[in-house]
Amino acid sequence: MFFVPHPQFPSGSIFHQLEHLEFCTCETKCDLLMSLLQHSPKLRSLKLNETHGNVCGYRTLHWEEPSTVPETLMLVLETFEWRNYRGRNVERELASFVLKHARRLKVATFSPLASTQLDTTLGEKYRMITELARLPRGSTECELMFG
Repeated sequence: MFFVPHPQFPSGSIFHQLEHLEFCTCETKCDLLMSLLQHSPKLRSLKLNETHGNVCGYRTLHWEEPSTVPETLMLVLETFEWRNYRGRNVERELASFVLKHARRLKVATFSPLASTQLDTTLGEKYRMITELARLPRGSTECELMFG
């Protein structure tokens, strides 16, 4: 597994052997994530997680849909996991992009932020689950899991 805290890598770097990636959502710009997807032709498993907690302070993930979809996302990715998912608009947009374009995705797991860290009510969790379940999926085999 390769862990990316937030530093950028040189342009043109290719991670030929990378199969599993955990990406911290403290990285506020998703262009690094899209670049990693574009340059990792064997990536089968992607996990998004806010691994630093309050160390990074309150940062908002910035997402702009790329003009092209990384081939790895369309043709290789099989497992997608998002821990500490809050259901914010920007998170939902990124989740929608992945679910819509990952044609070989078998499992997508979303785990909300633990209620000890965020006062998430049962109604809010239900709303998040419902919104995610309604998103279009590029893979007919994709199973949504909620933890």
